[in-house]
Amino acid sequence: MKLELDLQLASSAGALPGQADFERWCRTALSTRRDTAELTIRVVDEDEGRELNRDWRGKDYATNVLSFVADIPPGILDIPLLGDLVICAPVVAREAAEQARPATPTGPIW
Repeated sequence: MKLELDLQLASSAGALPGQADFERWCRTALSTRRDTAELTIRVVDEDEGRELNRDWRGKDYATNVLSFVADIPPGILDIPLLGDLVICAPVVAREAAEQARPATPTGPIW
């Protein structure tokens, strides 16, 4: 599978997964669905997560993951753009701890 991933680590949380981790997870998730894909993943802190959730969903709190589908009219761009994912690292870490689960499939990361 051909994957173009724009990874933006905008969180001051501890150790975060790197480009290779996110690419592996994306390839695994998309391997049976697509031959090529482009997407952006942005890992944020609670302030940015809350602002985005408030502005786009009308909910004034940080949530674990927000997804934004690329809504490009046909014929404008001929690329396999999926959209954007925003992951709020502190919320993911807190929820994992509350559920006594690792923050990733391979163990705690932040």
